Amino acid sequence: MSGWEIGEYGGINSLRFSDNLELPVIRSSNEVFVEVYTTAVNSLDQLMTEGYGQRVLNTLRWISKINEFPLILGREFCGVVRAKGQSVRADIQIGDKVWGVVPPHQPGSIAEYVVVDQSVITRKPEGIDDIGAAGILYAGLTAWSSLYIWGLAGGLQGLKTSKGGGKGKRLCILGASGGVGTLAVQMAKAEEMIVTATCSTNSVQMVKDLGADHVIDYRKEDLKEAFRGLSFDIILDAAGLGSDYATTLPWSFSQYITLQPPVLNNTDANGLILGTLKSAINLLQSNVKTIYGYKGLLKWGFFVPAPQGIEYFRRQVESGKIKPIIDTVYDFNETKEAFDKVAKGHLRGKIIIKVKND
Repeated sequence: MSGWEIGEYGGINSLRFSDNLELPVIRSSNEVFVEVYTTAVNSLDQLMTEGYGQRVLNTLRWISKINEFPLILGREFCGVVRAKGQSVRADIQIGDKVWGVVPPHQPGSIAEYVVVDQSVITRKPEGIDDIGAAGILYAGLTAWSSLYIWGLAGGLQGLKTSKGGGKGKRLCILGASGGVGTLAVQMAKAEEMIVTATCSTNSVQMVKDLGADHVIDYRKEDLKEAFRGLSFDIILDAAGLGSDYATTLPWSFSQYITLQPPVLNNTDANGLILGTLKSAINLLQSNVKTIYGYKGLLKWGFFVPAPQGIEYFRRQVESGKIKPIIDTVYDFNETKEAFDKVAKGHLRGKIIIKVKND
């Protein structure tokens, strides 16, 4: 099959196209073989070309008996089921159009075909095209797990049932114009939360249109003045500002959830055991600092390929409460350009790759 791979960790320049990749095979009765129509490039994909997370991911690959190289990237997709294992549930049939995600340690979706477990796909929601269907789940599940799993103590149980479980909660989203941020705004408004969002000047109107109640242009406004005295139930750091940022502004919060935890960097630098220990110490020190400053708890958010989250987005897309925000669509032969775009940052939504042209 054709696809894009890396044979070493050399950054984006190590990406190469091949029309002689080995076809993925169904190894379990619960797996599904999908022809990929569209996929996306996320910041994790770009970082993985540089070796980010390799110690943890290689451990998971070793457990799953998966080779490290050649490494195919891509964490989400929309496509058609071409084969399935005997135990795959009845609502997934050969010929169905589906959307889904690929766990980071498994061969990805920037290729003509991908094999995934039935738990990480559903039939594609009604009312969304193939391009949009490849632009929701990875970023969406990162936002969903951050707000529902890690933010559960904040009373956001409604993110499991789509019944306004966050009504009246005050949420601040840092970096609201990116892939995670645009979906987090829509999720929060679907759950009846009060949303303050930050973004750059050229994204202010877009974020307002998504429903944010208060939008702060970080390029034009003095953030210390803009946030002085404000209090939030949750601050979601979708901009990758990191744990230290929690104490730099004169705000207060119950929970500060950052999507830039040091876990994988620490394990890459120090090994699994020492790296994990160092991460635990980092988290403890950060919480001592925030609590001592009369703020709140600091937590780390991660992408979690949870079937409950996928089902949540299927319902919300079909109800019209959540829609994909697409920055740029690239053809399959422009995959390197797509990675370059992600590496430069300051995106307004998702970067999509059309693997199969209509």
